[in-house]
Amino acid sequence: MTRREFLKTLSRLTVAGGLVWLTARLAGNNSRGASRPADVCSGDGVCRRCPAANRCGHPTAISFREAGK
Repeated sequence: MTRREFLKTLSRLTVAGGLVWLTARLAGNNSRGASRPADVCSGDGVCRRCPAANRCGHPTAISFREAGK
């Protein structure tokens, strides 16, 4: 294997690894609120102050969103 082939292979593997990492990260963020409704509340139980209240799957946050409609 020449130096040029090595560098090409290394760059391709780096790009592929980055795409896999990005895909996994994006897929994990999209399903967090719906798949784990019992997440630990980061707003101390007060949904009004919580920045994640619109996408949170916690029962209290769901109730808060429904009450606001």
